[in-house]
Amino acid sequence: MLPRAMPANLFGLVQDSVSRLQVNVNQQLSAWRPGHLSPTEQLHHDDNSASCGLQSTFVRQPPSLFMECGATGGFVVQRRRSELDQDQAELLTGLDGVSLLIASFLDATSLGHVQQVNRAWYAFVAQYRDVLFGALLSKDFGVTITSSTPFKSYMFSLRHEVEKELLHTQAIEPLHAALEHYCTHTEPTNHGFVAMFCDIIYFKDPRIARFVAQKRQSALSMVLTSTPDHVMAFRKKSGYNRPVTFVPVNNPHWPDFVLPPVDAPGFLGYAFDHVEVVPGYESLKDTVIKSILKELMVFDTHANATAYGLMVERTPYTAVLEEDEVDPNDHLTFSSPLRRQLLKYPIHQRAQILQRKLDSIDQCITTA
Repeated sequence: MLPRAMPANLFGLVQDSVSRLQVNVNQQLSAWRPGHLSPTEQLHHDDNSASCGLQSTFVRQPPSLFMECGATGGFVVQRRRSELDQDQAELLTGLDGVSLLIASFLDATSLGHVQQVNRAWYAFVAQYRDVLFGALLSKDFGVTITSSTPFKSYMFSLRHEVEKELLHTQAIEPLHAALEHYCTHTEPTNHGFVAMFCDIIYFKDPRIARFVAQKRQSALSMVLTSTPDHVMAFRKKSGYNRPVTFVPVNNPHWPDFVLPPVDAPGFLGYAFDHVEVVPGYESLKDTVIKSILKELMVFDTHANATAYGLMVERTPYTAVLEEDEVDPNDHLTFSSPLRRQLLKYPIHQRAQILQRKLDSIDQCITTA
């Protein structure tokens, strides 16, 4: 019979081992976390203006580490390996149950980082990939694609997101590249450009995001600028001559309107009700964002939208969540976590990274 103190001592030993394991994993993940970029050069503007404090998405500093895309869905730093001593390696690989519990709290990016620790961790994540990535499937993607295994379902869903972002990037690349060059080289100290409208808001519901984007496709490429004078300077000094809509944010006459309440079957709210603002641009929500989305209403079906129109005796301005509303040639989308990860890179490099990521995913699916 074991002495009474033995179970407590054993539990304490396991607790100590788990604690050291958690500390070790956190240290490894922290070692790969990219350094914070230097703040971009601030615009010259009046401190009381609407554009005060807004960071331009067209100006950036080169990242301190080049991040390559990993096949597991994360961005991993290439040619970096932790140097674990033998005791640490045995600890990490010997507690599979505890390791799996800890790994279940990681996102796909962190799992990709963990696989770079050593061969043992790579094999561990590969062994439990259906469990780990299956649990992340509904959390990471609003639209999931079902396949033969949870891991393949995750990869196909990831592929859908990456391809969608690549098509968006390719669609805006000419305009975005022209603005990047102007803000970085032509007029680096007083360019006045803030962001494209598509980069400052997003929707938590992917279906609403999709159909609102379809309805307001032309608005997504609008460029927010400080004043009309900045637009005139860009027109004169830049060689870009394609059609583009500029929206000055320093406008004291933004319309102040209230969205009237609606009680109708199938009405899911105004598009503005569902808006989430990218951090740093919250000051634009009740002016620029509200004015661009206007009274766009969201309905679940055409039948309910039509019935509401008959009730109010006018054609409502609506986005309807039905597939026949989708135009396959429209590729502009609202902001996403993937895009916000890539904002630190110039637009042409984003397209290259996304294409390589797509190729890696295809290879991973083929060999899975």
